Order: sequence, then C-alpha cells, then structure tokens
Amino acid sequence: MNSKDVIMFDVHNHIHETPSEFEVLDVKGHTAYCVQATKYVDWDDVVRLKDSYRSIIIPAFGIHPWFVERVLSGEIPPTWADELRKMLTQHHAILGECGLDKAARNPETHQVYPFEPQIQLLETQLSIAHDLDIPVSLHCVRAFGALSDVLRKAESKGQLPPLLMLHSYSGSPDMLEQMFLKGELGRRTYVSFSSAVNGRNQTKSAKCIQIVPADRLLVESDLHGARATAAALETAIALVAEARGWSFSEAQLQLALNSRVFFGRYL
Repeated sequence: MNSKDVIMFDVHNHIHETPSEFEVLDVKGHTAYCVQATKYVDWDDVVRLKDSYRSIIIPAFGIHPWFVERVLSGEIPPTWADELRKMLTQHHAILGECGLDKAARNPETHQVYPFEPQIQLLETQLSIAHDLDIPVSLHCVRAFGALSDVLRKAESKGQLPPLLMLHSYSGSPDMLEQMFLKGELGRRTYVSFSSAVNGRNQTKSAKCIQIVPADRLLVESDLHGARATAAALETAIALVAEARGWSFSEAQLQLALNSRVFFGRYL
C-alpha cells in the first residue's frame, strides 16, 4: 500500500460480510479499509478480501464480546487463542474487534451476555496483542469503567498493547478524559468516531471530539457493506471538522495523518 496516495482511512468496518458490494471498493487506493473480523468463523473471509484487494485492506482478527457464549460452549474451539496468534502473525493484522458490552443481548435467549467471561476473553486478546506488539480495536458499550480497569491493570503490569483504538466511542466526555486519556494509557489511546453511532448525539460527540488530542482522532464507517462507506466517512469527517472548527480538508488531512501513524507498519 502506498500510504501517500491514501486520503481517507476507514479505520473500523465489517465490509467482508457483504461480498456483493466489493465492486465499489476504491481500487485506486485513495481509501484504505481496516476490516474487522469478530466471530472466529469470519476470519478467513477477511483473509480472502485482503488477498483480492491487497493494496487497500488492513486485516483485523478478534472475538467480539457478543460471541463470548460461543467460546464458553466450545462452538469456538478452545484452541482459538493459538489460532488467533497465528492469524495475526501470518496475515500482518491488527487485533480487533474485541471489548466489553453490558447492553447487548443474545437474540435467542434475550439475556445479556455473561460479563465476567467477557473480561477474561478481552484480557487474553490484549495479552496476545502485547506479545505481538500490535494495535487493538476496542468495542465498549456501557462498560467503560470495567474497560478502564482492565486496561489500567495491563498498564500496571507493563503489558499494554502499543496502540489502542476506542472505536465509535459512545461514553461521556468526562469518562473519556478521566479514564482513557491520562498517563501511559492516554499516550497510547486513539479515539474513533462514526456517523452511524456518534451522529445520534452530535452535541455529546462534539464534546468528546474536542477533548481528544488532535493527533489521536480517527474516523470510521462501522458498516457491514462497502457501498455506503464513502458517504459515511465524509459525514464522520464533517462531524470532526465542525467540532474542532476545522475545514473539511483540514480535518481530512489531520485524520489521514493520524491513521498513518496508527497503522504505520501496515501501510
């Protein structure tokens, strides 16, 4: 990938889930996509997408907290951590999507996903990312205190991954500033915003965008199909531009620079 040609980065999406829309991908290389696998069975789908569009795809592999019950039941085999380590190494990938979620429910049982196993699942993945010295893309819904505790625990042991992305951050400005942007954790944390999630409450999102250091801001589509990603990215960039008092082109340039730093070795 020639990063000098890239003017937009979609730092978090799941476009591998809709192959019928691959034809709209920006093969000219002006947009790069970090494609996040979430449930073990889709890891190979991201590999195939990367093999077909090598110049514009940054792969990411992980297990999302919504699939923790599949780990507990054995549907995701107990060898998953070793397999994940191998996939990340072999395919030059970042780790994601992983994280914590106290809101989501199993669509069949209508019960919230068990939380303590989520913590164990996340800690294992953070340990792998630390060992491999690779960035992590983090999901968090209504569990920011617990996520901060997990990350601070890793920090105290000197086991933080090199870089962390809070994707589509939906917590409060105060939590963001106090929990994630201080100390060594703060120096390693980037915060990403999407129109899909952050467009729902633009006033709160603007306050969060204003708190994040300018060189730690990222944008994403967080979409499952490629067709709408370009418009979603432009809306997210505009959201950042308005909050920071930048022109669209200024925001686009700063966000691209930030993405190049975050993805450094993958470009």
